[in-house]
Amino acid sequence: MREIGISVYPNFYPLDQIKNYLEKAHSFGFKKVFVSLILNNHGFEGAEDVNANTWNNILNYCKELGMTVSADMNDEVFNELGCTLTDLTALQKMGITKLRIDGGFTGEEIALLSKNQQGIQIEVNASMSSSDNQNGNALRECREFLETVEKEGNIDQLTACHNFFPLPDTALSLENIRPINNLFASFGVPVGGFVASQLSPKDLHHLGHGVCTIEKHRFLPCHIAMSELFANGFDDVLIGDSFADLSELAEMARCYKQDYIEIPVVFNPFVPQNTKMKIQESILISRVDQPANLIRATDTRGMEVPPCFCAPRGKFTISVLNYRSAQYEGELQISLKDLGQSVEHNVIGFVHPFAKDLLPYLLAGRNKFRLVEYK
Repeated sequence: MREIGISVYPNFYPLDQIKNYLEKAHSFGFKKVFVSLILNNHGFEGAEDVNANTWNNILNYCKELGMTVSADMNDEVFNELGCTLTDLTALQKMGITKLRIDGGFTGEEIALLSKNQQGIQIEVNASMSSSDNQNGNALRECREFLETVEKEGNIDQLTACHNFFPLPDTALSLENIRPINNLFASFGVPVGGFVASQLSPKDLHHLGHGVCTIEKHRFLPCHIAMSELFANGFDDVLIGDSFADLSELAEMARCYKQDYIEIPVVFNPFVPQNTKMKIQESILISRVDQPANLIRATDTRGMEVPPCFCAPRGKFTISVLNYRSAQYEGELQISLKDLGQSVEHNVIGFVHPFAKDLLPYLLAGRNKFRLVEYK
């Protein structure tokens, strides 16, 4: 089941501010929280040490809200907390529901951890598994690891999540991680990732922009990036930055609840209001007999469409067929390449550049979609 979440960093903010952010996110339907118990180990500028009382307060508040907590730690912190490979009672008492492994454990040790009787999920770093894909070593080693957990551990208590990358140009590409995500999915292991807030303070890198998993998502609205991750089979999507704006939380929560992909559109100003309303009210699906040059949605056929602005159809423009097209009148099309002018096509607008990379997930009826006016 898909879930959305946030990240909190008491290394930068007072407890009251953290709790207020948690409460707001919870009210929007966010259910997951990422925390790092080793943030200071990475040398983030301005990060302060967090005492045990503050951590306990945050973790207890998450528990009160019913939010699950993934805690990032290494073997050193693991040992300091009094945990062993066969007993994670200390984490259970703290309110940690997922232990994210950040180095220091072998595959056999992770398999043993996955059998813990406290019901703590063990999360591995999926990004490290995709670091050497050119010669296939990463996939082979990851498969061997998953087979070890399946044989010697409890794979039902194993999850995976990709890293986030605060420094620009260091994040991953979807193309490179698809094979590893598919491998985890074949073993029934959920995979998570991070999206960036465009309005959060830049705490994790003062010269950076956005704490995300996928590089091309760094400057995208978080709900658009989330939609692409979900379309790629991600199970969990979390905001990596410290404080997303309430407007971002609201948009992400709204789109998360939908069973279709939302495509923001810039409408031409002359489009009749009734046509615009009809189009935006419709849940559309592209025909499975996928054309080479465009997306076709026939769900809007039946509208009365007089000819208007029969302009050249540039790449990513949206057209509605007018009455000159006879039985095709009302059909909606999205151009996937520059196409010529047609007296049968009214050009009503274009897909906002933010959303152009969502279009491949609409092809051949792969996902339902809805056009909404970009504001």
